[in-house]
Amino acid sequence: MDDLERDIFSVIGRLPRYSKLLVKLYKSPDIRKRHKLLLSMGIAYSASPIDLIPGIIPVAGQLDNLLIMLRCLEKVLDAYDVKITGKYLDEAGTSVDEIKEDIQLTGETLKSIGRGTVKVVSNTVKFAGYSVLYGIRKLRRKRPY
Repeated sequence: MDDLERDIFSVIGRLPRYSKLLVKLYKSPDIRKRHKLLLSMGIAYSASPIDLIPGIIPVAGQLDNLLIMLRCLEKVLDAYDVKITGKYLDEAGTSVDEIKEDIQLTGETLKSIGRGTVKVVSNTVKFAGYSVLYGIRKLRRKRPY
């Protein structure tokens, strides 16, 4: 298992903390309605069957949900002073820096998966092209009686 895989599993392991933070921020009277709407959008996107990257694509389909949720959290946390958000971060057992690192790591993982997918698809198309050409050549060599 390489470092990127190990790190992304750590991010996924922190998901309960992020969910707890999201709920605490949403219930907080200190957070404005527009920011609660942003948090709601993050939750709705994660729960929605309509995704930018479909859930049937292993791992990538779930990582985009995580990335959107983390981005929503980051935007809300950046909008407030640490005095307001600090207590919620402490209760959830996380920090703004950890969230930002996890956003970066999740994005890098998605890019890596994308590059690998493109490589597999291009090799498959290349193989299919060679197979078709081989079949055409065989058909040309056959002579009618």
